[in-house]
Amino acid sequence: MYMSHEDGTYFKENQFLAEAGELKLSLILYMDDLEIANPLGTSRKIHKLCAVYWLLANLPSKYRSSLHVIQLALLCKVSDVQRCGYESVLSPLLKDLQTLEQDGIFIETLGQRVQGTVLCVAADNLAAHGLAGFVQSFRGQYVCRFCCCTTDQIQISEVSEGEFSMRKKETHDLHVQKVVQEENVAHLGVVGECPLSKALQHFHTVTGFPPDILHDLFEGVVPVELALCIRELIRQKYFTLEYLNTKIRTFPYQHFDKIDKPQPIPKSFVAKLSIGGNGHENSALLRLLPLMIGSKVPEGNETWDIIMNLKEIVQLVLSPSFTEESLQYLQTKISDHRQALKAVFPEFNLRPKHHYIEHYPELIKRFGPLVHLWTMRFEGKHRFFKRVMHDTQNFKNVLKTLADRHQSMMAFHMNAPSFFKPQIQTRSVTSVQVTTLPQVAADFIKTKTDSQNIYSTSVVSIDGTDYANGMFVSAGQSGGLPNFCKIERILLVNNSVSFLCRSYECWYIEHLRSFKLTSLDNFSVHELSELNDTEWKRRTFSCMSIHPLTL
Repeated sequence: MYMSHEDGTYFKENQFLAEAGELKLSLILYMDDLEIANPLGTSRKIHKLCAVYWLLANLPSKYRSSLHVIQLALLCKVSDVQRCGYESVLSPLLKDLQTLEQDGIFIETLGQRVQGTVLCVAADNLAAHGLAGFVQSFRGQYVCRFCCCTTDQIQISEVSEGEFSMRKKETHDLHVQKVVQEENVAHLGVVGECPLSKALQHFHTVTGFPPDILHDLFEGVVPVELALCIRELIRQKYFTLEYLNTKIRTFPYQHFDKIDKPQPIPKSFVAKLSIGGNGHENSALLRLLPLMIGSKVPEGNETWDIIMNLKEIVQLVLSPSFTEESLQYLQTKISDHRQALKAVFPEFNLRPKHHYIEHYPELIKRFGPLVHLWTMRFEGKHRFFKRVMHDTQNFKNVLKTLADRHQSMMAFHMNAPSFFKPQIQTRSVTSVQVTTLPQVAADFIKTKTDSQNIYSTSVVSIDGTDYANGMFVSAGQSGGLPNFCKIERILLVNNSVSFLCRSYECWYIEHLRSFKLTSLDNFSVHELSELNDTEWKRRTFSCMSIHPLTL
């Protein structure tokens, strides 16, 4: 079972971090460039910054998504990185990491000295290749940091066929040595040594740079394949671009989809072969597209099946846990998707990110679930610095201004009663008489308390996951399908949360990769522990008495 990075082979093989009985700090570094000025103005690129954040991987994943838990390690100008190189710019951080790894730091509350090192670096492909010492051009011959394939081989062979030589520590060190000896010569995509691997004893380039779901899928493969398939479906005259954009604008988005709702597709998408949009918007569009236009496309359409298979792959990759069987299924789906894509669009050249995704099943075995290592929340940290510059309008000594403001914000959070958010957060709490509730709820409450009045709320956040009235959740299964029910009331009894739900009958629609739900008259009460994995928690969209629901 793969549930965290500690279940991956790379962590288990790291004798320093995985040493039994010893507390070691596992750090996740993140590196990215951010533009704090108007990206369309004359000051763009002048104040472009390189930010390095760090996060403690020892924390449970439910705490790691809070932005204030992500720490600032270093801020510098991109121009300085380009002029001086990563090793020079990162030298203060590397010295601190060496001290942490070799000598450790004394933690007063524990009463002991604790050592640690960098577990991995989360970054987009450009930043990862730059820091790791690989070529930063993805139009060259060697574009993969996981294996030694060429761009021509990507079009012909699959990763699952075993024809590509995976990069290993020993061979990579030889490649680096060859590059160092023969200056300005790239060898199998290697152009230099990673500063982290050079400075730290227990970090290596091959095991330290996981793939990123956000940039590989939601800002890579998804917008390209959606553009490819939508163009073909429009050519087949199942709908027009105007019809699709009308559906996108008028779709009844619910709950969180209102925030991340996709934007209309520009007419230039055919020439650019991309629908544009950011990762959040592309994720929402892929998930909701079956409910928007699925009825316009006949069953068995090969182009439509490509979109639906991609939708399934995304759902699988975002899973917080895997078994050997689910990884094998993911491998099969990726292989089938590639073959279908090449069959329907034989002239289409696979992008490097298509190849990276083929590595995912094996990389999940090595790094653990990739959703715990993606850059989505790290990129959210950028908003703080952009907001500071927008509010201060002071571009003198930008780096010091941003660092000071950030550390002041961190001091506020560190001085709070609890550094982490409360496990349960509510809003709009009201008192409810038990006698006004359905009998099943009254019977449940009697097992918890003798009081005739309890509290109810419209929205509750539990460990960072929001639940609201009108939202569908999944509890149990029958006939191989999950059971869905709609939250009617959120009950607060004895400091615990329960959900009064209306039951629904469920059918699975293969063509839409979605569920059709029909309301029933009976109610049920579910505690949080009774719900299926939170990945089943999704939005729903009403259509008379029938509710289509997509994951």
